[in-house]
Amino acid sequence: MIGALRTAIVYIMSIIPKPILEAAFRPYEYGTSLDDRIMSEVILARVRDDVSIRGGRVFKVILNQNWCKYTSSPSPYALGISGAYTVFHIPPEARCNRDIVCALGVRFPYTLGTSNSCNFYSNDSIKGNTVSGLACAALQAQTGANQLSVPQAIVKEGNIIQLDPPQYNFVPWEVITRLKYDDTFSSMDVSSIEPFKKLCEYAVKSYIYTNLIFDIESNVVFRGQELGVIKDIVGQYSDSEDKYTEQLLAFGGAAIYEPDRLRNILIRCVPKR
Repeated sequence: MIGALRTAIVYIMSIIPKPILEAAFRPYEYGTSLDDRIMSEVILARVRDDVSIRGGRVFKVILNQNWCKYTSSPSPYALGISGAYTVFHIPPEARCNRDIVCALGVRFPYTLGTSNSCNFYSNDSIKGNTVSGLACAALQAQTGANQLSVPQAIVKEGNIIQLDPPQYNFVPWEVITRLKYDDTFSSMDVSSIEPFKKLCEYAVKSYIYTNLIFDIESNVVFRGQELGVIKDIVGQYSDSEDKYTEQLLAFGGAAIYEPDRLRNILIRCVPKR
């Protein structure tokens, strides 16, 4: 398996001179390796959040009644009443031990029939093949009467999902979420590795330019050597921030071809019968 993080580190080391990297990241002062400094200061601190928004793993979370949190704030829809099943704190094991970036949608996870055991969509189920029962079923199918209203999921800090409007009855909604990449970007598909390493390149160059430009202009020495040789190279990184912004769009396009996302897109393209 090709590791996205290792590929990006090797690529950065091959195109940026090591003295420049050491001048910007100063691994000797922190008592760590140059690789660790690049990962902690740039890739994990900045790049991971940006790529997680555009290409994090798509994961379905089915809400559990035990995750409900009591809320005392009044509902805008019913004065003085709070939705008892509105706020859910998602535990780590239910989200693959990763943070939730955003919610993409909400749907009911089961195929419900009209039996007595499936009363989520209607308080009254159809009992028997009576003429009146079938007539009611036909009318509801055409008008949408007695159908369950699908709420909107809002992700709050701390991996909390809030449903809007407030819910006063528990329904095991299936919330489609996007998860943050882990420290090694293990879930990244190979189709995204090429734009990812270019994104890391521009992020590192932007970091170098921001942290060295004033020292270079002030003729400050680094480890006993003048920075005159480095000045010309660092000066070429002045537009790295703009390139980083453009590369984010390229990464978002490549992330569409990841199997999970592509499957969801194709499903939406197929008309329902």
